Amino acid sequence: MLELWNKWYETLVTVETLATVVVIAVVAAGVMSLVERRRPTKH
Repeated sequence: MLELWNKWYETLVTVETLATVVVIAVVAAGVMSLVERRRPTKH
């Protein structure tokens, strides 16, 4: 039973880490697009 719990917990931690990476990537993309919009275009 304990072994099953450890395996499930490891999976949960992995999913949480993946979710954190995704959130950071989305926030970074949002910041980049904001910076690009604020910058005057040189066309």
